Amino acid sequence: MSDTIEIMKSLAHRNIPITIIGGGIHGISIAVRLMRDMPQAARHIVILDKHPQPLTEWRNKTERQGMTFLRSPAVHHITSDSLGIVDYAQQHDRTDALAPPYNQPSTEIFWDYCMEAVKEIQAYPIYHQFNVSKLRWDKGTGRFPFRIISDKKYYGGEGFRSSCVILAIGSEDCAYVPEAYRDWQRRYPNRILHSSQFSVNTYQRLEKTGKIVIVGGGLTAGTLARSLSECGHSVVLVARKQLKTEQFDFPPIWLGPKALTEFAGESDFQRRYQIIQENRGEGSITPDVMESLENNENIRILPQTLIRNINMDKHLIVETTRDVITNVSQIILATGYRFDLRDYGFLQALIKQHPIPLVCGLPILDTNLEFLPVKNLFGSGTVAQLQIGPASGNIAGANLAYQRFRDRVLANVPKNYSNVLVGQKNR
Repeated sequence: MSDTIEIMKSLAHRNIPITIIGGGIHGISIAVRLMRDMPQAARHIVILDKHPQPLTEWRNKTERQGMTFLRSPAVHHITSDSLGIVDYAQQHDRTDALAPPYNQPSTEIFWDYCMEAVKEIQAYPIYHQFNVSKLRWDKGTGRFPFRIISDKKYYGGEGFRSSCVILAIGSEDCAYVPEAYRDWQRRYPNRILHSSQFSVNTYQRLEKTGKIVIVGGGLTAGTLARSLSECGHSVVLVARKQLKTEQFDFPPIWLGPKALTEFAGESDFQRRYQIIQENRGEGSITPDVMESLENNENIRILPQTLIRNINMDKHLIVETTRDVITNVSQIILATGYRFDLRDYGFLQALIKQHPIPLVCGLPILDTNLEFLPVKNLFGSGTVAQLQIGPASGNIAGANLAYQRFRDRVLANVPKNYSNVLVGQKNR
């Protein structure tokens, strides 16, 4: 805790040109790209995240699921060098960590490559563990209109000012539990968990006392089923629809100019939201994971099946539209996330004071990914879906977002950068 307090003191009452809220894939990628495009920008950027180290959420998520390889091909990662991971694998004699057919990197080599990039950030004191409790925009207050305030519990509620803010927040805080499961989850809170609350590592050590039911038809559900079966657990995978096998979670055309141009030409943002849902669908499973699920003696797959009721004797009893599953020790809801900007407490006052137009919880941004009507507030990742399209929240979306707001953000770097540095106090 003392280290955290010292970090906070280095930010309190400062003027900082560029603030990135979120230290995940998008936040780190944006910071690295800004620093490479304009090296002096490193002296004017801070990254804020609730975790003590960059990319903690990504690392935790892959470990919780037992994920071994990414779905994205090697060309999509956190730096601008498209062959970066491929070159890294060759240099370190780790080409076996790139899986066919598109050189999908293993989670381990992706992590190691990311840590190499993070060294560029660690060369400057720009990453800070800082739990943002409030983001204010005081229009007309000069060069630093944003006020970023910390969580009082940890930092005494102190804050600093910034001239430009990038929201690189994902949907991890917006876990979706379908209405039908909420009452059952309240009745059996330790037995029915969302996948974000569940870790395969914990179950590796537990006695195999009952079946594990996984609800969902996407890659998370499939990966969990495979990982748990490999640990010796008996798994039942329940999906509302027939399982789909797809290499990627959206059609690759959404990374190309034709689809993006047509998407930008759609003036109805409600229709844009529908297009995103149609192209991301209700989830799919990669061919390699699907192969591991089929003909697996520890896995039973129930497609086109709904759960009608859940009761408990010694173990859970799950009644489905097919049959009754008995001796169930755990239910995991791999039901995804539903992003809603209003779910982020630190943004609620900003949204109320400066009404930000929303469509199904997503903000309507301009073509530069700038919020309306808040100037110099930009979005990346899931936040930018209504402009970037189905690829927005993926690793590739970080590059698409950066190209949109790059020039606008870098304009906030002082031309005489020796006069305004990160750490200079407000005047």
